[in-house]
Amino acid sequence: FLQESTVKVFTSDVIYRLVEDYQKYVKEQQEQAEKKIFETIIRPGKFKILPGCIFRQSKPAVVGVRVLGGVVRTNADVMLENGNVVGKIKGLQIEGDNIPSAGVGKEVAMAIEGATVGRQIKEEDVLYINVPERHAKVLEHEIYDSLSTDEKETLDIFLSLKRKDNPFWAK
Repeated sequence: FLQESTVKVFTSDVIYRLVEDYQKYVKEQQEQAEKKIFETIIRPGKFKILPGCIFRQSKPAVVGVRVLGGVVRTNADVMLENGNVVGKIKGLQIEGDNIPSAGVGKEVAMAIEGATVGRQIKEEDVLYINVPERHAKVLEHEIYDSLSTDEKETLDIFLSLKRKDNPFWAK
């Protein structure tokens, strides 16, 4: 029965080894749970449209960007500093290769569905990943300590932008 069950059984002749094994197991379980959350949650991101890197105006707009903070991923909504959502990231490329995400310091080509260069967005604009309120709560209250320094800074800026209009957003 125990071999088929998911219950973890600890055995040892030394009590200290039992305690150590249990603590190690608990830590591994917490890390796995956090990893699962990180895979499903939309994380904060901040990027700047590079001057001279407008490759297509619209349908989708294709622009060169530098990631300034956090992580940018495909299928994430993009917003301006004023809070207006301007589109959705449809694709990221680096040197012609499609990539699912890009971290701080990376310069990538980004396809933004729904945005028009010259109207909603322009060169040198700083944009943010529009983290849904439910995800922002999880990021701020449950896994904040696991975020990198730049993700924390980006999340804090994003939250302050969102809370200008609604002080209780994601609280």
